[in-house]
Amino acid sequence: MNPYAFGGLWNRLSILILMMAISAVLSDCSDQGATQPPDYPAPDLRAAPDTIVVDGRRLFLETYLWRDFMPISPPDGKPLTAIVYVTAVDAAPLPPAVSVDALWVVHADQVWTSWLQDDPSEPRADRIAKVARQGPKWGPGVYVDVIVRVFDAAHHAFLLRASQQYIGRTD
Repeated sequence: MNPYAFGGLWNRLSILILMMAISAVLSDCSDQGATQPPDYPAPDLRAAPDTIVVDGRRLFLETYLWRDFMPISPPDGKPLTAIVYVTAVDAAPLPPAVSVDALWVVHADQVWTSWLQDDPSEPRADRIAKVARQGPKWGPGVYVDVIVRVFDAAHHAFLLRASQQYIGRTD
């Protein structure tokens, strides 16, 4: 038997164990693999600020919320869709490390929580556009508070709110 064979196996095994340990630590630092973003009570979400400063830039939240009642929809309409825009106040391009990943919509004491997906129809350098689909069947014609989670370059999280957002309808 080669006297170095066991040493080579040991080195490969050590590297594998180290990689698994690093992976476990990194997965504990993020909830991206979770089925839902973290839960927050409605009062805590409503207390989020309406502007934040991230990486030296002042940001605010804009929304477009609707339910589809087109003729091909079910009689009670399709679930809520939310498009959110995290926008820089000064309209200059956002730092590339700024990101947005989760959404909370608060109606009375009910909260819809969802991960966000990119909205490729809005390619602007001064804002991040995201979409969430398959929400609850609230409204249309009601007002809700919308909150998103924003991350800076150091991966610090900030909640950002837009209050009294109207849920419209398409016919």
